Amino acid sequence: MTWYSMYSLPILYGMAFMVYIAAAGILWLVHRLGREELLLPVGAMDYILLLTISQYMASKIGAYVGPLVVPMGVITYSASVSVLDFLTLRYGRGVGYWVVRIAAYLQALVFLINYLVINYPPAQFWESLQAPFAAIMGVSARIAIASITAFIVSETYDVFLVSRLGGGVLRRVGYSDPVTMTIDTLVFIPIAFYGVVPNIWLLMLSQLTVKMSLVPMTMLAVWLNRKALRYAVATLR
Repeated sequence: MTWYSMYSLPILYGMAFMVYIAAAGILWLVHRLGREELLLPVGAMDYILLLTISQYMASKIGAYVGPLVVPMGVITYSASVSVLDFLTLRYGRGVGYWVVRIAAYLQALVFLINYLVINYPPAQFWESLQAPFAAIMGVSARIAIASITAFIVSETYDVFLVSRLGGGVLRRVGYSDPVTMTIDTLVFIPIAFYGVVPNIWLLMLSQLTVKMSLVPMTMLAVWLNRKALRYAVATLR
């Protein structure tokens, strides 16, 4: 057992914390600099970038604790939910829906371009490097379809819940995100890994366990940007 595997749990949450802080930090900085007009485009780019990274990270299955395993894309996907929550709370349900739809289109475009580039006939002297390039840049069709389908369903529902629930920001996020992440897991795992990964129920349980444990980080990321939202600080108590 290597030192890395021994400390896999703190490393996992350390990685997640850095991703969450980076995702929330760019929004905090834009607001701090008084560039309110940039919050929507920067937030949308932040969200789309995290989703794109999630497609590639989803194929990496990492150890968690004991028999539990988890696709590493959980980290960036969960962070993307915090950004979507922020955009929905700031700009409303209609904007949240449009951000999800545009992101779905762009994720499909990323997969299509990758597929065409990887399968384009290479120059003869380059053929030996084709396989490594495909391994680095390729996203399997199953994972791409699973990722796009899962986040359209789950994050559309997230926008609906966040915009309809009453109360402060933390209450909205705390109630909506566990539901959203459960739906994402129930859709994504069977489409992406059924028949490929043994004991798929264990994989689903592992992903749900990690996602639920990351909900406090999602709440923290949104709370850090509370002053940029349209709610009084008093409602966050």
